[in-house]
Amino acid sequence: MTRGRHRRPAALATLPDDDDDILSEILLRLPPRPSSLPRASLVCKRWRRLITDPHFRRRFRSRHPNPPLLGFFDEFVDFTFFKSVMDLPDRIPPRHFCPPIVDEKGGCDRKHWRNFGCRHGRVLLYNRKQKEVVVWDPPTGDHRQVAVPPEFDNEERMIWNGAVLCAAASDHSHVHGGFCSCPFKVAVVGVTLNHTQVFASIYSSQTGKWSNLVSAAVPFVVYYVARPGVLVGNALYWMPLGHGYGIAEFDLDTHTLALVECSSGAKDLKGRSRILLAQNGVLCLAILSGHSLQMWERKVCSEGVASWVLRKSDKLQKILGRRYHLQKSSLCKYIWFRFVC
Repeated sequence: MTRGRHRRPAALATLPDDDDDILSEILLRLPPRPSSLPRASLVCKRWRRLITDPHFRRRFRSRHPNPPLLGFFDEFVDFTFFKSVMDLPDRIPPRHFCPPIVDEKGGCDRKHWRNFGCRHGRVLLYNRKQKEVVVWDPPTGDHRQVAVPPEFDNEERMIWNGAVLCAAASDHSHVHGGFCSCPFKVAVVGVTLNHTQVFASIYSSQTGKWSNLVSAAVPFVVYYVARPGVLVGNALYWMPLGHGYGIAEFDLDTHTLALVECSSGAKDLKGRSRILLAQNGVLCLAILSGHSLQMWERKVCSEGVASWVLRKSDKLQKILGRRYHLQKSSLCKYIWFRFVC
């Protein structure tokens, strides 16, 4: 009986000490999590030098254009309203994103603050008592306070929602940064207190001025605009709620406001529809109908006529699997959170 020869283990490939190009290509393939580059930079001085190079940072952002979801901000504003969804070591404690909501006495009265949503790395808050919006950059803590004209929120009108966006939002190659390098715009939308109209206006940090109020009549009694807006192309969309359903369309180029009719399915399902941005860049309407989720898209034909087209309809059990047996309230929140993400 012959003995088999023992094979020597293959030597591990070593990286040339002076080949920064190969090492950079390896580092570029690190996942875009918050801890990836900081932890890698601690390995040695050479790695730190490559990672901190501005050219490498630009290449890293170009390779990973879609950053991971760090968490979300709760609807109710306080000092812990940031909720992280990442695991350690990338989980961010709420205290790291503490909003600028302290009053002159060092306290915070939650009932005066509203969270209008996030976009392009900034959060938009509204203080109804002070009649001002606050544009906040959570990573740096920097913020800008913008006074709202008194006629926007008085005994005749009430601001219900808004949106913040980078002034260069249409430039897809633009990297959103701080306030100095990235001017911003703020849009607000509200309802007249006679419940017959919605109105809107937009502020530009470049001019420091608000546009004139524009309004649109609503063919039903409208009470509020509670849900965040959706940016599709160069228009913002909100869904006013009341004794009927429609979608307010605010064109950021022409500063015009119009009411878009919802699909027939949304009219019969109170509070169970959401407007979203579809992956193909068109306006989408998600409707929770019984035990199914319908996805409608707004299509414009060659004659310029827009209509709603059912893109797909799936059973919740197929979408959620075992999570389908959650309680109804938790189920709805989970569905909308997943679609927004």
